[in-house]
Amino acid sequence: MAIYDLVVIGKGLIGSAALRHLTVNCPELDVCVIGPDEPPDRKAHRGVFASHYDQGRITRVLDPSQLWGALARESIKRYAAIEAASGVKFHHRAGCLRATDLPERIAEIDDCAQTYAPPHQRLDAAGCKAVYPFLAFSEDFIAWDEKGEAGYINPRSLIEAQLSAAAAKGAEIIREIVTAIDCRADGLTIETRAGRQLRARKALLAAGGYSNTLLERKLDMQTKGHTILLAELPRSEIERLRAMPSIISSFEDPSVASLYMLPPVPYPDGKTYIKLGPSGYPEPFFNAVDNDSELLDWFHSEGREDIAEAMKEALHRMIPDLKAVSYHSVPCLITNSVHGKPYIDELEKDRLYLATAGNGYAAKSSDEIGRIGAMLCATGEWHSDLSQEDFRAVYMDGGSK
Repeated sequence: MAIYDLVVIGKGLIGSAALRHLTVNCPELDVCVIGPDEPPDRKAHRGVFASHYDQGRITRVLDPSQLWGALARESIKRYAAIEAASGVKFHHRAGCLRATDLPERIAEIDDCAQTYAPPHQRLDAAGCKAVYPFLAFSEDFIAWDEKGEAGYINPRSLIEAQLSAAAAKGAEIIREIVTAIDCRADGLTIETRAGRQLRARKALLAAGGYSNTLLERKLDMQTKGHTILLAELPRSEIERLRAMPSIISSFEDPSVASLYMLPPVPYPDGKTYIKLGPSGYPEPFFNAVDNDSELLDWFHSEGREDIAEAMKEALHRMIPDLKAVSYHSVPCLITNSVHGKPYIDELEKDRLYLATAGNGYAAKSSDEIGRIGAMLCATGEWHSDLSQEDFRAVYMDGGSK
């Protein structure tokens, strides 16, 4: 039976980042990551899924939450080094435009802009129209046009980069599904669906929405479906919208959808899409506590048709003369913590640690979340200027560690 100093369970965005940081900061440790690859056929797959099966996630520093702004800033600082170490490009500097007419949101983002000062300009409706004539907003909104490193990342490629850089430094990658963790005084035994057993001195659980399926004492997490719309563009529209930034909008008018939108992004099927995701719409919740079977129907679906239609209408409000070739929707999953921040904590003293619950914001910040979790697991100490108390795990029974 293989024995490791530290095993990362889950090789998504946070888990792959944690693995790389372990190889960089703790090279003396024998480490591995374990988690399945993306299934070749989503509709036929009977195992676990992940939400990083995608080509575009917005990255930026400006955020209503300064904590999330800090996590993003630290992650973005390392993008270039990760690309250089792996030879894999995942970061696209398209810029990010935040637009809102909510007074409290304006104040929050202004505070974040003052604290972290990323390169940006603050625009009113007329100023935004001058810079982006193809976009349409209400006359009352304020926008922050963030430049520099803002834009989008390819989550598939980011994971490939993290794993490649870690493997080059000796980390092992095991592409299997974990089914059980047995935590004892002398270490942990980890079992996989394929029948493999691994022994480890410590483990970091970074299994996203599936984390509770491996824990006896369940975390208080909401596992929520999320519908994504992809609008296919012809070549003429791709060229016309080449200067389009990533966009995040939130409006006081309830008839105007709050949404995020990416510029034209090439996908593996050879087509180029604008991707939209909603916020504030009711989507299904899943009780992913004892097994993963209830998530299968969701990941085999196309998401919610009514939400996809609402996103289509919102897209054409924001780009009124858009000429799309086709539209289709896909399912995604968001794992929310009780306090709206990741859970990064020690679950079993000197044995089992946790880094999970991205709350829909973790892709851009995954490298820093993974780093904090990795260093906590490896050393038992908190390696961040952010307060450790903000990241404590909360359990369904109402308690903490």
